[in-house]
Amino acid sequence: MKLTLYRRDNRKRNARRARRTLIWLGGVAMLSILGFAAYRWHAPLAAAAAAAPAMFFENRYFFVREIQVRGGEKVGGGEIVAMAGLRHGMNLWKIEPRAIEKKIAKHPWVRRVLVRREFPRRVVIEVEERAPKAIVALGQLYYVDADGLIFKEVGAGENVNFPLLTGLRPEQLARTNPTLRGRIQDAVRLGDLMAKDSRTLSEIHFDESGRLVVYTTAFPVALKMGWGDWDAKLKRLDRVLALWKGNEERLASLDVSFNDQVVARLRKVQGFNGSRVQK
Repeated sequence: MKLTLYRRDNRKRNARRARRTLIWLGGVAMLSILGFAAYRWHAPLAAAAAAAPAMFFENRYFFVREIQVRGGEKVGGGEIVAMAGLRHGMNLWKIEPRAIEKKIAKHPWVRRVLVRREFPRRVVIEVEERAPKAIVALGQLYYVDADGLIFKEVGAGENVNFPLLTGLRPEQLARTNPTLRGRIQDAVRLGDLMAKDSRTLSEIHFDESGRLVVYTTAFPVALKMGWGDWDAKLKRLDRVLALWKGNEERLASLDVSFNDQVVARLRKVQGFNGSRVQK
């Protein structure tokens, strides 16, 4: 009885062993086939893998179909595109926004520029232009912006209805001078503040003592402003001008550079020339 059971267990064990052997042989055969296939097709597969990125990036789907220029008024869109070196049909992947920005930023009217790619087919160029705030005479006339930067010669037919900056020497402006540039910025800001009160300036003068003297288009009175604290000085100036309304031609100058008073200097009338202090 035991012998019979023993033989039956051997048969089961032999069957399991045979199945394991077959599985092992099948695995070896499969690995051999895969190995051969990999060896046989290695070069074509490697070439296909290498070509795949090129096929993707060179696809006509990414060729530029649209170029937008936004914000340009003084500089035409065609001029901006020409400076950028862009054209339809270029590969969008090969366009370098930073390099294009450097090219466009060289134009005197351009204050800031941003270039971006909008996939799959568009390039957008956003331009912020400089706004003239004054004109300085240095042999020729040049525009000055709110940053105090002298950025462009005034061309034929261009707008000249801006305050004229005087008293500045060419040698002062030829070199980088942060202090002077800050003063020009401050002077331009004063011009903007006075324009809001309908007191448009015709001239902003830097006198020899370093003070700022301005003239309005309304009457030829020298307004000696000194530097800084524009809001308080303009309030004092408005109070005094209100007292002299209709008689401004009698005034030679108003000095508001003091903290608590305005000094009015009168024009010579019938042999009299004097000053009057008003608080």
